[in-house]
Amino acid sequence: MFTPRADRHSQITVRTNRYSVPVRLIGKRVRVVLHASHLVVYDRRGKVARHEQLIAKAGCRLEPDHYLEALIREPGAFLGATALEQADSAGKFEPGPQGPR
Repeated sequence: MFTPRADRHSQITVRTNRYSVPVRLIGKRVRVVLHASHLVVYDRRGKVARHEQLIAKAGCRLEPDHYLEALIREPGAFLGATALEQADSAGKFEPGPQGPR
């Protein structure tokens, strides 16, 4: 079990890889339980995230839903973000029309 602290980017480091957590956990410690193919992240209230475990070193797995609270405060912050690119390439998330530029 690991107890990393969420950094200012709403990410935790487990071994050499980074995984996203909800932005409300920035600066807080969480508990991580590793399983054979995935990891589960808990805060004091319960489960907050589940990620497929990365095999390669220095990888990054981000979930767009973890950043929704930040979008309320800064709506344009998500454009070009790594989390959005990962979700789009995995077919999990399709951005809406951007409108005129």
